[in-house]
Amino acid sequence: MNTLSPKQEATRVTLIGMWLDIAIGLAKILGGVFFNSFALITDGIHSLTDAVTDVFVLIVARISHEGPDDEHQYGHGRFETLGTIGMGVVFFITAGILLYDSYYRLRDSESIPTPALAAILIAIISIASKEWIYRYTMSVAKRLNSSLLKANAWHSRSDAISSIAVLIGLIAAQQGYVWMDTVAAIVVALIIAKIGWELCADALSELVDTAVPDHRKAEFETCVLEIDGIQGITNLRSRISGGKIILEVRLQVNPRISVSEGHQLGELASRSLIGRFSDISEVIPHIDPVKHSESGEHPEHHMDFPSRGEIIQSVRDHWAKLLKEEDVASIDLHYLNQGVEIDLVLNQKEISPELTLKLRAALDDISYVSCLRIFNKLSETRLDSRLS
Repeated sequence: MNTLSPKQEATRVTLIGMWLDIAIGLAKILGGVFFNSFALITDGIHSLTDAVTDVFVLIVARISHEGPDDEHQYGHGRFETLGTIGMGVVFFITAGILLYDSYYRLRDSESIPTPALAAILIAIISIASKEWIYRYTMSVAKRLNSSLLKANAWHSRSDAISSIAVLIGLIAAQQGYVWMDTVAAIVVALIIAKIGWELCADALSELVDTAVPDHRKAEFETCVLEIDGIQGITNLRSRISGGKIILEVRLQVNPRISVSEGHQLGELASRSLIGRFSDISEVIPHIDPVKHSESGEHPEHHMDFPSRGEIIQSVRDHWAKLLKEEDVASIDLHYLNQGVEIDLVLNQKEISPELTLKLRAALDDISYVSCLRIFNKLSETRLDSRLS
């Protein structure tokens, strides 16, 4: 059973990869120097850039897994995004330098010496080692859902692929095509540049709050609509921070449920989404009465009603000659598309039809009141019990 925290697991796999990168990188560079292979030297530099980015990952991963604080109230996930962009930039710079050197080396291809056979053995060892660390890092990245670790894993895979190109170049050079060693170096540089581009593109997409794909959105909506009491979804917005999804969802509910029940439905939706999808870190629910959302708009876009205090004062003024203050138990308001519906509860055992008609008539000149329902409060029993 794995007892390591996500931060500890990310640190362990990165440290293993870093020391492996340093060992393989130095072996390839020294082998390239002694065995006359510029492609092997280039591949060694690629491996050392892996080690540099491993250090970068260690620093960024430590920061990004910290919880929210006063200055970063949504957590530190964006540091992982910035770290991925930084890795992509390192790739671009490395690729540019290697392409520049390879170009001038090809221009003077007649002076290129033939690589020794021992260089082939180093390339094979590099392929096997880097493929192993790729698989190990990717398994941890998927388990932790870390975009930064995934980027680091692909960096290792790119090193394995580039070593294959180097191996092909070395074999061709042994057959008399000495210039193939330099061509292999160019292939390695282009692989590095491609990975740098992909890392930057993905991270920038996250940085500008690109939404999740439509098929993921459909999965989230299906999950929410399975909850009894949620009648629909008017809007679902998403963004990604540090490889984790943050959702904001507007839920349609019965307009006459209590505030606490609406809140409970929002909490159920949040727990259901986070429990089912491991890459969701936060859900922000908004509760809309179902009648508010038939047009697909947000309630505030078409509601221009007075505040609760203003409405209560207005109806009390209109009822001043009909009711005493102690006659009124409660007044509940329902803000709906067609207007404000009022539920009036009276402290009376019986409510005469005459009083009902007068109370309704008194509100005729308040244009935004669409409905008045009157109830009598017969009795109230409260039972507060505590279970120890």
